[in-house]
Parts: sequence; structure tokens; C-alpha cells
Amino acid sequence: MKTRLGHYDIVAELGRGGMGVVYKGYEASLNRYVAIKVLAESLAHDAGVKERFLREARSMAALNDPHIIQIYFIGEDEGQTYFVMEFVEGESLGSMLKRDHRLTVEQAAKVIQQTALGLATAHDHGVIHRDIKPGNLMITSRGTVKIADFGIALSNQDLSKKLTTTGEFVGTPGYLSPEVCLGKPVDRRSDIFSLGIVLFEMLTGKMPFNDESPLGLMLEVVKAEIPDVRSLNADVDPQIAAILARMIAKDPADRYQDCHEVVTDLNKHPLVAKGGPITIQTKMSAAAATMIGQKTPVSGQVALPQTPRTPMPALGAQANTRITTSGQPEPPPVAGASAHRSVLGQPTAVHGQAPRRSALPWAIAAAALLLVVGGAWAMR
Repeated sequence: MKTRLGHYDIVAELGRGGMGVVYKGYEASLNRYVAIKVLAESLAHDAGVKERFLREARSMAALNDPHIIQIYFIGEDEGQTYFVMEFVEGESLGSMLKRDHRLTVEQAAKVIQQTALGLATAHDHGVIHRDIKPGNLMITSRGTVKIADFGIALSNQDLSKKLTTTGEFVGTPGYLSPEVCLGKPVDRRSDIFSLGIVLFEMLTGKMPFNDESPLGLMLEVVKAEIPDVRSLNADVDPQIAAILARMIAKDPADRYQDCHEVVTDLNKHPLVAKGGPITIQTKMSAAAATMIGQKTPVSGQVALPQTPRTPMPALGAQANTRITTSGQPEPPPVAGASAHRSVLGQPTAVHGQAPRRSALPWAIAAAALLLVVGGAWAMR
């Protein structure tokens, strides 16, 4: 392992994957720990991969918000491209939910409110995240949500061009919006739908869609009726249920039109209006969500209400897998390091597809969806 990268001392390796390695680093001049994401040497000369890697850093660097992981530096050292970000204490929401818990209504509402604040900043800067899910939401030990993994984020202009000219689909099945599944241009409302699915999962302990195949899952997203959240969790009040229903409306026109509206409605809820952080105690692994080309974390434990989370074995593999344009899932996550209480950086995964893989499988999937959905509408 290298001992130095630029002017940063390498303290420990936090995780590695197909795209590269993440290290815990130390910046002596400012007396602080950082997380350093390094592009794999084998990919250093691949212009497409390198551009995606740097796009994540630049997207995050442009967004100065307390609910988005902050970027400090982008550089190269002896041919190795890397960027440096804040190293914060906490755990991913995905890791919490994987331990078979669902959150309380108050916890879930505050997670969504803070995430919506961060997304509002991104959207106001013309950046659509495109992969909102529990694994990309970090909750610090102080009860603050931080959004990670802007590896597949694009500006509104680039996003529209990309989807309409290449037919490429990116994201995580189960959290994709209907418009993404249909290959239509998307905007900030797509992130709102994905965030609504996260809220549903936090409140019920399961996903609203459960087909075993990516294509079937996408078809459910487009056509299937989402279960009433109150039928699955009696603690959910009508106000939260109404907010959720509007977030996950199939038609973007029926959703909240921006995250500021989501925040406004959540701020009216008494559990959010009373203020205070998200009251979750964390014991963290130093390696948690700092993977490249991997999914989220890891080890660590959280003090949450012992409400059983309904298992969804068939969906679990699909909903927590990012599908690339080749139609193939990424590798499973790397295990975390020692589970001591520590500071944790959450750069999370860069979109790990090989740049020359064909988008044909996704194009076929989109065509199949359009045929099925179009046929169903024609028969009405």
C-alpha cells in the first residue's frame, strides 16, 4: 500500500472495487482526516472511465451543502487520478435497513426532509443524482444526512441528451422512476420518486415492488399499484401517507415538482417541526460505504426500534444491485474493517460499468417495456 498521495498521508485502505480504491488519509497542514478515492491504475488511460470518475468529484464539488459529502481536492500523482473528500462519522441508511429494521415515522420523516434539502441544492445547480437509495444516504452520529455517490449524476442538459440519444439506463432497479424505466427524459422529479421509494422502505421495512427480474421489476414500477403504506404500518399518520403518495405518483406531473415543496410539507409535520437531529446512535466500521464499483457497506450497529423488517429475498438481490448498460450486476460489497467507533468518509460507488459495453440489453428492455405498456393501454 502506498504511504503518500500528493500531500496526503495514507493511513488505511477503506475499500476497493472494480473502479479503484478508497483510502483514509491525513492532511497534516490542516490537521484533519480525509477520504481519498483513487482511480484504478488499469483504468487510468480509459478516457470514458476517467471522465465519469472526475465527473463525480466535480458534481459534488459544485454543491456546497451540509447534506452533501464535500469535495476538497482533485489531483494526479504519478499517473494516478484521485479526489479527496470529507471524512465523517456515520453509517449508510442501507446498512441500517439490512439489519432487519425499519425506522420510526419520526426518523424516516427527518431522513427524507434532510435528503430533500440536499437534493434541492443539487437540483438548483442543475444536477440530477439519478441513484437515490438507502446505500447512498449517510447518517452521521450527530443525526445529519449526507448524500453520496454522484458518479452517475448529470446536468439537466446532459441527462436529457444522454437518455434520448443513447438509450442508456443507469440506476438501481426498484428505485428507478417510471420515466427512467420507459427511457424517457428525466428531471428533478425522478429523484423525488426514488426518494419516495426510500421513504416507503423505511416505513414498512420492504420495497413496494418485488419481481425477481430487472425487466419485471421495471414493469412493476411503471404499471403496478403501490401498496397503501398505512396498511403495512399502522403508525404512519395520514399526513406522512399523503406526502409519500405524492412523491411516488406514477405521472411526474402529479408529484411534487421540486424538493423545496417536499421540505415545505415535511416541515409542517409536528415530528419534523419540533426540530432536533435524527436520533440514531451508530457504532461504525472504518470502511463502511467507501467502495468504488461496489454497493454500500458494511459492519457496525445501530440502536433502532426492534420492529421486524419484512424480508424480501427475491427482491433483495435486485433492489440493491446497480445494473450497468450491459445488463450485468456489479460485484457484492466488500466487508468493512474493525467495528470501532470512528470517523467515516462516504464517497460510495462510482458507476462501475465498462465504457465500451453495449447499451443494447437496456435498449431491448426499454423496447419490451414500451410494447407491454403500450399494448396494455391499447386494450383499455
